[in-house]
Amino acid sequence: MTADAPSAYLSVDMEGCATLVHWDEVRPSPSREYHRACAIMTDETNAVIDGIVAGGGRRVVVNDSHSRMRNLIAERLREPATLLTGTSKPQFMLEGIDSDFDAAFFVGYHGGVGDRDAVLGHTYSPHIIYECRLNGEPVDELAINAALAGHYGVPVVFVSGDRTTIESARRRLPWVTCVVTKQSLSSYAALSESPSRTRTLLAAGAQQALRECGRAEPYRLRAPIAMEIDTRLTAHADVVELVPGCERRGPRTLRFVADEMPAIYRALVASIYLGSAVAA
Repeated sequence: MTADAPSAYLSVDMEGCATLVHWDEVRPSPSREYHRACAIMTDETNAVIDGIVAGGGRRVVVNDSHSRMRNLIAERLREPATLLTGTSKPQFMLEGIDSDFDAAFFVGYHGGVGDRDAVLGHTYSPHIIYECRLNGEPVDELAINAALAGHYGVPVVFVSGDRTTIESARRRLPWVTCVVTKQSLSSYAALSESPSRTRTLLAAGAQQALRECGRAEPYRLRAPIAMEIDTRLTAHADVVELVPGCERRGPRTLRFVADEMPAIYRALVASIYLGSAVAA
């Protein structure tokens, strides 16, 4: 790490941003609700960028990680950030991450599928994935993405999102700096911080996280790594089974085993893209 100018990688999702509680807000569309959500997502990203710069960061790469991955309003993104945008990214929510980064920031993250305490809870695709497990343990996007960052030696130092997400982050990443954006009340309701208050908290948290990133550790899994995916429909499993190295363990259960996390992650991404081709 270069002590005078650490580099930061941001993976930015939308469902964990303040005040957003329903699918009609976060699904890309011409609606006023979605465009408001894009503005909130962009503002929260900018607050994190401001905090990183205040903490001494000079290189900031932002990956738009939500849905079609074209949600952040590029014209409003703060300098010195560069933006990764668009779909079909080989490393999906962590496209562009590598060992040159000193710290990873997960912004606007949300709880996993099946978590009753998570507003808008899902794991990557609510239409395809019923559950994901790593080495037998149910996991959310945060855990899987942290493991991929860990493969490259990059620690996750900051997470923002609903309280369920923050609790998940603290269990796995005890060093992480967290910002709670809202408290889930149900799948479609939450007690939320105001957007302006949230931005203040995000900037302060990001600044602290970057300054303390030297005490963080990469989140690494011991090889061999096994991922099981339960799909929502057997039709999804029918097409994902075609991926080389996939073992079908049940009507909707698929298993991949590899020594390194990037191979597991590529199998996951292939499963999502193949599954999306199935007409529900």
